[in-house]
Amino acid sequence: MKISVYVIALLALGLFLGADGCGEEESAQEREEFQKKKETVDYLLKNQPGHPIDFSMDRYLLDQRLLRFNDPNKMSYLYVVLLDGTWLKTTIIGKLASTSKRLTRPVQEYDIYGNNNALGPAADEMGVYGESQPDKVGMTTLGSLIEIGGFSSFIYSETPITFTNLQKPIVELTIMATAEEKTQFLQELENLKKQVQQSQRSK
Repeated sequence: MKISVYVIALLALGLFLGADGCGEEESAQEREEFQKKKETVDYLLKNQPGHPIDFSMDRYLLDQRLLRFNDPNKMSYLYVVLLDGTWLKTTIIGKLASTSKRLTRPVQEYDIYGNNNALGPAADEMGVYGESQPDKVGMTTLGSLIEIGGFSSFIYSETPITFTNLQKPIVELTIMATAEEKTQFLQELENLKKQVQQSQRSK
């Protein structure tokens, strides 16, 4: 770990000095300054080592994020702020997923003169190429899908949020569906829940 910190520090110093020189040949003064900084880094790493960490809060939070939100039985709250400052609120089942994610590999091998040695973009599940914008897609408590565009920012929470001093009131989204659509959505949601339960029992 100390070696990694040392290498990163030296790289940072090197980039800093390189940017300072603007492509000109390194002068004797610059080399001397770099050497002094290197000696300072060596001294600090030796005499002021970091404390060993036996628990990673980062890993815990990322693990809990996967466990808590990856559940079709869980309802969460989505707040989206538009460009004009209006906040929208709706409820979500499970988690949000980035629309730039895919179920297939982004690249594939292509034959060049009979050899599989060239990598290029691969078509996605719909048979098209390219990447989505940083949009998100989620499932409402009705069981329907909703996609949030990249034009807005959003807050995704396990519990409701109370906003104070908003210039505009929060607009609550009501997901509408016909009786037939609602029946179909809820049936698909029940099928999803059963699939998750079966998956958990098989572990």
